[in-house]
Amino acid sequence: MKASYFLASKYAQALLNTLEKKGEISRLDEYVEAFQRLKKALDSSETLRDLVYSPLVPTKHIVTRMKEVSEFEDTIFIQFLEALVDKRRQNLIPFMSLILYQESLEREKVVEVRLILPSRTTNKVINQIKQAIHNKTGREIKLVTEFNEDLIGGLQLYIGDKFFDFSVKGFLQNIQSAYAPVGGGENI
Repeated sequence: MKASYFLASKYAQALLNTLEKKGEISRLDEYVEAFQRLKKALDSSETLRDLVYSPLVPTKHIVTRMKEVSEFEDTIFIQFLEALVDKRRQNLIPFMSLILYQESLEREKVVEVRLILPSRTTNKVINQIKQAIHNKTGREIKLVTEFNEDLIGGLQLYIGDKFFDFSVKGFLQNIQSAYAPVGGGENI
């Protein structure tokens, strides 16, 4: 069965509701980390994927293996994994990992920003960019910095799921698309 973001969001919401009812919502980050470890293991191990997604492997064995990989001994978490596997919905784990992470950031009023720069930059400049984003959003910033030598200058930002291209490369591509011939011909 193909994974569905919509369906994963329903399961994630059910888990969040359960955590709220049980007074465990303050432990959301622990659940997020467990799902992220599980996702990472599934992404990197074909053997684990084959085991977890196999319709022939008993539910109890799949849950036990996922519990080991997640390194999280929690009753609610294990019961949730059992429910996922009983319904054959373990393929939703990658989406759920993302959804729960985003929910955790939202609850903490934090925005994750991915900053892509052309080369190494001083911490002073990076902190100025972080402060400017904080001033615009009014939220705490979790900054992930990357360097891409393909950029000529400027920077690119991913703020949440939005992309902002303030690079020279992006500027040149915008000029090219604006002035590209309509009926064919050569590009700049």
